[in-house]
Amino acid sequence: MTDVLNPITDRRRQFFLKGIMPKDDLYKGIKTVGFVSFIPFILAAGPLTGYFIGSFLQKRFNLSSWVVLISVGLGFLVAITEIIKILKAIIRVNKQ
Repeated sequence: MTDVLNPITDRRRQFFLKGIMPKDDLYKGIKTVGFVSFIPFILAAGPLTGYFIGSFLQKRFNLSSWVVLISVGLGFLVAITEIIKILKAIIRVNKQ
């Protein structure tokens, strides 16, 4: 059985079999892992920051508990927008 492979795929397979990876692919992979590993911290930091700001505002100005819920929701929305920016950067790095 003969396998007809794409020349680019065959070249990459040879690099991986030899243990040698092209530098561009290695750097793209490292950047991607760095971006992706930062996402959980952003997901945790947004709502936590919102909670602390909301709790401070509630105690300082004697407001209702809705302020804390609203600020946690805003923190979550900010975290989601930052994650979208990171995903766009990952796509941009992988296209180059």
